[in-house]
Amino acid sequence: MAAGSKQNQAEILVAEDDVLVRMIATDILEEAGFRTVVVHDAVEAMIALEARPEIQVLFTDWNMPGEIDGLGLARLVHKRWPTVGIVVTSGKLHPEPGELPAGARFIKKPYRPSLLIQEVEDLLAGHTEANVGAPVIPEGLISHTPSSHAAGADIAGPPSEADKS
Repeated sequence: MAAGSKQNQAEILVAEDDVLVRMIATDILEEAGFRTVVVHDAVEAMIALEARPEIQVLFTDWNMPGEIDGLGLARLVHKRWPTVGIVVTSGKLHPEPGELPAGARFIKKPYRPSLLIQEVEDLLAGHTEANVGAPVIPEGLISHTPSSHAAGADIAGPPSEADKS
């Protein structure tokens, strides 16, 4: 889809702790016609997603400061907002099969601007075709305690016996 098209009016959340890299990614996306929301860590990203339901894609660095890295953020976002497309990037790490949430994309740094734009557009095309009306997990189902995020306790799985009673 061409830059400046209606689809490019989508809002993209850019989560990147490195100021220069964040500025470059934001410039790439904005020049392609997307609107951006910029944050520097996972906590800020979750706050932005709570406040801005119009965000359609998360573009996150894997290696970020804080208790939740970009991969953890991607998992939380996929669980809480399943219609939000996800692109994870890293210059140091590479996901193993099954490590990214279903439907998430990975881009190795350094990346070409055209690759970032194409991945976002592909996610948006999938979002509008396949995910319209997808259920949103109610807020109470996600633990908000920092220690549970760090330990991976937010990963979905079958209910325990305690949960069934």
